[in-house]
Amino acid sequence: MATTARKKMTTHPTSYYWSLVKDMNDSQKLELVSIIIDSIRHSTVSPQSMKRYTMDDIDAMIAQAESEIKVGKGTPHEELMREWDEEIEQWEQEDRKLEVEIL
Repeated sequence: MATTARKKMTTHPTSYYWSLVKDMNDSQKLELVSIIIDSIRHSTVSPQSMKRYTMDDIDAMIAQAESEIKVGKGTPHEELMREWDEEIEQWEQEDRKLEVEIL
């Protein structure tokens, strides 16, 4: 099963952003939090657009998943974990490269 490469939105490792936040005074931190909250608030997904599932809906989804597993569809847990480990390792390598470039 092929994994899709997830493109990181940042150009610096997380440690870089942590160091920036640590150097901020309280009013700057408050402004940053306000900006983040506003960006989340104005995201395209709103609670009104989210479907509420009934127990019948959930039972039907579980039954469908179980029937797909019986016929061999789906991805085994071990394979998913291996793919995630590989993806996380790739992100960590990218972070390490960026840290070296910053220094």
